[in-house]
Amino acid sequence: MKEITRIHLAKTAFSVEIDAKKSLEKYLNSIQKNMHADAEAMKEIEARMVEILAERGVMKEGIISDDDVLAIKNQMGEPRDFSDDSDDLTDELADAGEKPEKQLMRDTDRAVIGGVCAGIAAYFNINQLWVRLIAIVSPFVTFGTMVLVYLAMWVSMPPAKTASDKLRMRGKPVTLAALKEASADGSSTVSARKTPIAKFFQYFVGVMVLFTTLAILFGLIVGGALDVSVVNMLGGLSMQMWAWGVWISLAIGGIATVIFGAIVTRSIFAWKINRLSVITMIVAASVVFMSLASAAIFSAHAGLEYARESQQLTKKVNIDIPDTTNANSIFIDMPVGNVSRINSDKFKVEAEFVDLPKANKPEINVRRDGDKIVLSVSEKCNAIFFDGCLNFYKPITGLKIYAPASVNVSGLFYHNSIEVENPES
Repeated sequence: MKEITRIHLAKTAFSVEIDAKKSLEKYLNSIQKNMHADAEAMKEIEARMVEILAERGVMKEGIISDDDVLAIKNQMGEPRDFSDDSDDLTDELADAGEKPEKQLMRDTDRAVIGGVCAGIAAYFNINQLWVRLIAIVSPFVTFGTMVLVYLAMWVSMPPAKTASDKLRMRGKPVTLAALKEASADGSSTVSARKTPIAKFFQYFVGVMVLFTTLAILFGLIVGGALDVSVVNMLGGLSMQMWAWGVWISLAIGGIATVIFGAIVTRSIFAWKINRLSVITMIVAASVVFMSLASAAIFSAHAGLEYARESQQLTKKVNIDIPDTTNANSIFIDMPVGNVSRINSDKFKVEAEFVDLPKANKPEINVRRDGDKIVLSVSEKCNAIFFDGCLNFYKPITGLKIYAPASVNVSGLFYHNSIEVENPES
């Protein structure tokens, strides 16, 4: 029966045999003496020992034996070999040490966002700039799909936390010298980060994302309330069902967008992100894409139904022009669909509108402004929230303007115009 005691390696508790503890302490003291390793390097070396023990099945609270300590020495090398600074000894130790296969990890030391691009560059031993340029361009080429791929890689790729992780990420041998060098490199990298320019860029982007998210939230509330009134105005039409589908899809997509923006804003200001946040962002982005797709489908069906029903509900109304004396132009100051300009000896205006069940008949006003006749529609809707806008006027789909050839027709909404000869002439 062997006596057992307790030790901690890299803040991980183990039980250890007394002889194994003495051997391990001697090994650690020898490393510190021969390699002049600082506290940070010793932490990395202990972390590598914990990894080797885990590979041998000795987990936290497990028992370390003499064989385990011997395995650690064989994999990490003897520290006395580093007392000589010759390249031959270093190369010999590198050959004798463990040279693991490359492992794809996030390089958080050189990260701009999550370290995915830096990790890919380290794995393939290429310049980070090219990977980041591809990452910037790819969302536009793939219509945003690469954003989801990036987030998925962020979740699935482990971060290179320890010096041994960083060595495996580059496919380098995990030796004592390599651990010390990687530890020193990591410390200098961390100290060089967060320059004033980087901080300014961080907060600038964070503020921009924050205001964009707030603008989307405001539009979601106000636009959603207004759209309810518009959909209610379609009561009695079969297209109303499809219109509700569009509204619900856009509402869900808007809520998901606000959630996505809130998480992005928080992550930018904190400059860190956890796995739950990334998963939530992926889910929110997926919901946005699905909502847009469903809104497009509902909108297409609503458009087809409206085109069919509007033909059945289209009515005509004649507009009286009381005074046409010396009038030489007509100005259209209202939204309208197609405008037909027909040459005639007499002034005459016909309006076509869709007779929606819950909308008022349009009241078109005619007034003189000098030698100009102005056509406008009465504004009946003052309230814009919920049911307050059921007084919308019925949409005017077309105008037929009969006037002498010398009379000019113009207007802000004068588009899709058609010049037609008077069939009665």
